[in-house]
Amino acid sequence: MTTPFSLRMDDDTREELVEHAERSEVSPSKLVNRYVREGLRMDKHPAIAFKTTPQGRRAVLTARPGLQVIDIIGTWQAERQDVAATARYFHIGEDDVRAVLRYYADYKDEIDQDLKAHLAAQENYKRVLEQREARTRRRAANA
Repeated sequence: MTTPFSLRMDDDTREELVEHAERSEVSPSKLVNRYVREGLRMDKHPAIAFKTTPQGRRAVLTARPGLQVIDIIGTWQAERQDVAATARYFHIGEDDVRAVLRYYADYKDEIDQDLKAHLAAQENYKRVLEQREARTRRRAANA
């Protein structure tokens, strides 16, 4: 559900927002909503930032912006919820893993959904590669 909300901003910021929204092919209103939502989350969880990925906007570890929250959570789950093992796997501090876990506690359903979609995409990618390899082997055998 959305509720109208009046917002005042200086002309330069408004112009930059509108231009960025046009380049991003999204409405200025949706862009402002995203910035506010992400900003509130980053204020609450300073170790978390947001990055645009091919799968959309994703929460990442500020100390390692290429490392997505869903990767850390997936590994933490695979490591039987062992913070130290997860930290060793990624070569990050245990405090970083704990920061991600605090974020996860606040947004568990969303992160679980993103992680599930991420894992499904990986499985699909593996199937596609296996099918390609099987076709290549068949062609080589028939040549």
